[in-house]
Amino acid sequence: MDIQDVLKRDFVKALIHDTCGQDTVLVERDNSYAVRATYEGARDIHRVIFLPPRGFTANQIEQMNSHDEAEKATIEIKGAIKDDKRGFSRLKNSLLVASRDEDQSISDLNQPYLTFDVENPNDPAALTKHSAGDAPFHVVRSNGDGFYHNLINLTDEWMALKLHKVLRPQRGVELWRVTDGLSKDNADTVEDFYAAIVEHGDDIFKNAPEVVERITNLPSEISLPALGEMLHVHDSGMHEACTVFATILKIGKNAPAQTTLFLRSAITREAIPSYYGQQLIGKLSPKYEQSCVA
Repeated sequence: MDIQDVLKRDFVKALIHDTCGQDTVLVERDNSYAVRATYEGARDIHRVIFLPPRGFTANQIEQMNSHDEAEKATIEIKGAIKDDKRGFSRLKNSLLVASRDEDQSISDLNQPYLTFDVENPNDPAALTKHSAGDAPFHVVRSNGDGFYHNLINLTDEWMALKLHKVLRPQRGVELWRVTDGLSKDNADTVEDFYAAIVEHGDDIFKNAPEVVERITNLPSEISLPALGEMLHVHDSGMHEACTVFATILKIGKNAPAQTTLFLRSAITREAIPSYYGQQLIGKLSPKYEQSCVA
């Protein structure tokens, strides 16, 4: 069974329609899928997540994604999708949630995401198991619990999850703030990169690497304010803000002093989301300190 087989099931169609409405988009990740409304609300988000057998929501099974965009989020396990059943099947202890709170450390410079080790009893990650049919449970809370997490299918069956997420207030990307006054070529580079972020999310690095190269080759006084503005991008499930974060990090590795000074100023001016700024500064601190000594 593949995702197209799953989406053909009548009870799955009913869940998608009831959750997301008629006009929907399928978001494909390497190890999971999500269906969302084509036009989502500004803050109240409802999606259906599909995990293939042994699938998970992060890029790697030992990683956890950050969810700066979420004020709070709940998951309901609808159940397993089996060939011989006309509805969702209950499975006990079918979903593992690996999570950390908002304040639990910054990953290393060359490590894009926080990781956890399920075999290490001293790992600070919280690991909890949930069963299909349980009441909806929080994966992110407004106090920062679950800010980093990964949802992992422990079974050999396809599984459907219902996500309800309330986003933090966001002003959105206002690209004119950084393109006004730029040359046409530089403005085109900024606009092309943003369009590629919206279209591809973190697949930009394999689907449009030339666009990434163009923006990282701009002078940092042009690229950094542009990328900082793009950190306000709406999350559609394709890791858009994390992709901008990774691109800033590329620049920061080569120009740690300029990047760190920009980030500090931008945080003070509230020009960028503080979480991403603080994380980037934390990652770049050793290189920044070395550059100051040099």
